[in-house]
Amino acid sequence: MQTLSSEATATRSPLEEFFRDYVEGTGGAWETVEPQVYDVLLPSAEAGNELDPAGQGILRVAFDPEALPEHPAAQLASFGTPLVDRLLRAAAQRGRCAQAYLNGLNLAPHDLAGRVRRTLRLPEDLELEVRRVRTLHFAQTVFWFEATFVSDQKEHEILSIAVDLHHGRQVRHLEQLLDFQRLAEVPSRYLAEAHRMSVAAAYPLAREQVVRTLTSLANVRRRELTERVQRQIERMDRYYHDLQTELDEQMRRARKRGSDLAKFAPRRDTLDREHRLRVAELRQKSTLRVQLRLVNLLVIRQPKLLLPSVAVPASRPTAATELDLVWDPLTESLEAVTCPQCGSPTYVFQLDRLSRPACPNCGAATRRAK
Repeated sequence: MQTLSSEATATRSPLEEFFRDYVEGTGGAWETVEPQVYDVLLPSAEAGNELDPAGQGILRVAFDPEALPEHPAAQLASFGTPLVDRLLRAAAQRGRCAQAYLNGLNLAPHDLAGRVRRTLRLPEDLELEVRRVRTLHFAQTVFWFEATFVSDQKEHEILSIAVDLHHGRQVRHLEQLLDFQRLAEVPSRYLAEAHRMSVAAAYPLAREQVVRTLTSLANVRRRELTERVQRQIERMDRYYHDLQTELDEQMRRARKRGSDLAKFAPRRDTLDREHRLRVAELRQKSTLRVQLRLVNLLVIRQPKLLLPSVAVPASRPTAATELDLVWDPLTESLEAVTCPQCGSPTYVFQLDRLSRPACPNCGAATRRAK
């Protein structure tokens, strides 16, 4: 069976496109029976597995519910059906870890040295010398975490974060980084890779940032849950109050008739006990529990320009300090420079008491120490 290349140009849903791409990407093939109906040949690794539990090897899949009467053996493919649920689980399992290259960037910007000097704020006594320009691949890792909020209902939310493995910082332009029109499996140019930390070392940094976002989301849900539970408890209180009022009325009428009131005491105790039990169960079911797990990660190697430079104070030419500047062609901007003393990112430099360039915090601290 071969994939048809001369298929009529019909509008296909994103799910249908994804299904076709997934079958081809896993080594299978599909053939169009009629629009939105396919015969699918699964690779041997998939037969009897997620997509084909019966182990038949060939499936007939219909994306149009109206086509099912003509193809009773076909499986309906739409969001929420068992077939699509198995497909998404299998795709997620295959794509837990991947790598890609970001291509199509301008690696020869005009007046690079001038743009770098205009970006940095340097004291008048400090001269910046850009020695050379090197084009390297800089690795950046995108982490996708799944947060699960469990209370009286269950919610899932995907949180994504990217970490620059060279600097060990969070990447702020995630949408630009995930431009799938530029991502490819092979680079347009093979380049050496810049010095970087491991993905395992970047994971705690990503998790720490995600936990901050998760805490805010959990606090919002906790407030909403508390308000909702309080409204439910108030309704429950009114319900049992009405039952107690009705019981009191029955006792009043029984007292007028001279009847024995002892039978009402167990009923009152039962109502009180049931009331407390229902409120306790409601509070227990409405306790918010949060779970966080890593579901996918993608390592993107992006070409950037490394500019080994030297900052030379005019008053002490021998006290030169090396600075590694990085120009990002994706954002067409200079990345924040690492302070030589504290390691924090900065665009502003001052001279400390030894005429060394430093960020404002380090420069102020050394001047106070002097």
